[in-house]
Amino acid sequence: MTAQSDIQRKRRRNAIARYTRHPGLMIGCCILLLLVLIALAAPLISPHNPLKTDLTNTLAPSSTTYWLGTDQYGRDIASRLIWGTQVSLKVALSVVTISLVLGTLIGAIAGFAGGWTERIIVVCNDVLLAFPGFLLALAIVAARGSTLESVIIAVAIAFTPRVISVMRSVVLTIRPRLFIEASHAIGMSTTRILLRHVVPNALPPVIVVATVSAATAILAEAGLSFLGLGVQPPTPTWGNVISDGNSLITTNPLISLSAGLCIAVAVVALNLLGDGLRDTLDPQMRRQTGRLI
Repeated sequence: MTAQSDIQRKRRRNAIARYTRHPGLMIGCCILLLLVLIALAAPLISPHNPLKTDLTNTLAPSSTTYWLGTDQYGRDIASRLIWGTQVSLKVALSVVTISLVLGTLIGAIAGFAGGWTERIIVVCNDVLLAFPGFLLALAIVAARGSTLESVIIAVAIAFTPRVISVMRSVVLTIRPRLFIEASHAIGMSTTRILLRHVVPNALPPVIVVATVSAATAILAEAGLSFLGLGVQPPTPTWGNVISDGNSLITTNPLISLSAGLCIAVAVVALNLLGDGLRDTLDPQMRRQTGRLI
């Protein structure tokens, strides 16, 4: 019993060391942690009310009072970017959760059931994949209305087919393995085999895809808000800030550039996280990168 406990502790230490030794993964986690802290502490660290207008102080330059200046309505840009972090992270987290749950469930059923069930799911999934994700989200938001909930649902529907495809592909490689046949032989139900054996073994690559989809979700939300079909003004979002500064890009580029930089930092962090998870969760990638401990 002691020897088995020692082996489990050693495996946990090796797993922690594998994660902490990956520079991209740690950088991505640190940046995301900082963004989460900014979003949670927005009421405390925001220097001004992001919705308060001051027409006597429009387009003010950067100063100790207004860190990034003000927009054409006299609203503090820094405060709007800080509060906009909440919207972007909420969209990313919601999209990842929805796409993971739906994509994992549908992809596992398609890959494990086979037959007509798989064919119907694959055809429907291919139809969704035929449309560019952003255009599909744009059409859904236009039909449902421009609200935060509509944006989340639209982006999740647009990017769930990717998760379904990956999940189905991984399940197809797991289905013929001996431990699945042994589970059938001892009388385990199909549902139990899926939940206990198939899904846990197929999750690592799916998690990586979902993480990258979170970065795409932030870009999609910003794009929809920029076009006026996302979260409606005056709600502070990074896309709305870019839209507000679009007409002033030649005279006051800091408004749009600051919001664009926030989007770039969040997307890079999520991509680093996705690449790091791919390298640490996939045994083949660990061998290629020399990180197998």
